[in-house]
Amino acid sequence: MTFAFDDHFAMFDITPVENQFILEYLPGAKGEYVKVYLYGLLCCYHPKKEMDLGTMGRELGMSEEEILAAFRYWERRGIVRRVSDNPPTWEYINIKQKSLVRDDGPDPEYVRFSCEIESSFEDVRDFHGSEIAACYEWKEEMNLSTEVIVMLLKYMCRTRGKNFRIKDAEKVAMHLADEKAYTVEDAEQVLARDEMMTAGFRKVLRKMGMRFNPSDANIALYRKWTEEWHFTQEAIEEACDRMGTSAPSLGVLDAILETTYRSKGKKGQLGRDDLAETEKQRSDLKTVLTELGQYGAPTPAQQKLYSQMLEKYPQEIILMAAKECAAKQKRFDSVMKLLESWQERGFTNADQIREHISAFHEKEEFMKELRGKWAGRDTDIGQKAMQMLDRWENSLGFSREMISLAADLAFEVKRPASYMDKTLEAWAQEGIRTPEDVKKMQQARAEKAQPAAKSSAKNVNAQQYTQRDYDHEQQEAMERMISAMNASGKEGGKDA
Repeated sequence: MTFAFDDHFAMFDITPVENQFILEYLPGAKGEYVKVYLYGLLCCYHPKKEMDLGTMGRELGMSEEEILAAFRYWERRGIVRRVSDNPPTWEYINIKQKSLVRDDGPDPEYVRFSCEIESSFEDVRDFHGSEIAACYEWKEEMNLSTEVIVMLLKYMCRTRGKNFRIKDAEKVAMHLADEKAYTVEDAEQVLARDEMMTAGFRKVLRKMGMRFNPSDANIALYRKWTEEWHFTQEAIEEACDRMGTSAPSLGVLDAILETTYRSKGKKGQLGRDDLAETEKQRSDLKTVLTELGQYGAPTPAQQKLYSQMLEKYPQEIILMAAKECAAKQKRFDSVMKLLESWQERGFTNADQIREHISAFHEKEEFMKELRGKWAGRDTDIGQKAMQMLDRWENSLGFSREMISLAADLAFEVKRPASYMDKTLEAWAQEGIRTPEDVKKMQQARAEKAQPAAKSSAKNVNAQQYTQRDYDHEQQEAMERMISAMNASGKEGGKDA
């Protein structure tokens, strides 16, 4: 004959928890540890057929390591006893029985730890059992030695007063563990550094007219300024002064320091001079933006791009580029492109660039003069047009007089710039370099032309003109040019 509860009995039953546990053991324990204890107590009253660390972890949302740590804690408190390692098995000890009947006692290592704490703070502070248990967790979970924990507790007494909270001390213990300060010497160095940071941050607060106890987040911010960004205390206080009349805030201070850090990069310690240099750089950038018709505070992206500009040229040349871009209503990023083009041309100083700009403007005026011949068609002076002019002058080697002559011929064609390019290319291939060469070419080709039906005298030369490499538009333009040159020649004969 066997008896058992229904599978759902536990869901609707109760699990008794002694008040002594709630009053004496629960206050000093972590919430996760209490959760493990109560769940294990439930399993004692209502055993499950299949229960192991993995199942318990899934039920509680915890890892197996966290569950083991919790049971080790309760073992030290003497209210559970481990009876098997494989599989892990614990017996719950009745708390009333524990208080009435002497058992084997807690872990000897825990007893030694407790004695060390109590003797170190005799006549200073009495630690409750739950407080000592919490401190022992630092030893077990964080690998801090007893000597480091004693030193930490004395540090808390000195800086926070003897009635400090163990929870506050635990934060410091976690910080030491994160810093891997496992010896007294290392721990003292970390705490001394933290004290120095707290004192430094308080100076910053006083500079800003504020007074409050720095929080962990405040110290983390100060640590970023000093350790990650490498600012000196003097530089940070100088940045406080640079906030001007605006309401002082840690956010504004952080932004000022970040601007300097981003502009200087990771180049060692940053001091007042670096801050002043960055402020001047920011002012110079505003001047450049104003030249472009842009107002307001520079953006971080603009500051970064401006720093890259300074790596190429000084402020004087950057302003020259900004003026050129402003004249063409271009944006800030166009300044960088212009500087890069100057650098590619090998310009190293302002005089070279001024000479280049002057020559460029002179070419622009000449190009405008050429395009003025075309009755408002295709008159944009863009990069392509300037490249064409450079090709005609430098690659093909034509004089301004010949280029103007080609522009005259392009008066009535649909795409004058393209026509000019083809005409000058053809002249270059045939060795035509002067207006006289053009006239000789016309005369030579007229002599080779076959007689055609007689027509009006003024059109005979054009009608007998034999076309070679020229398209229809070029042919018509050439005829106009020949007629014009013939007429010019007759008038010259009369003058002579």
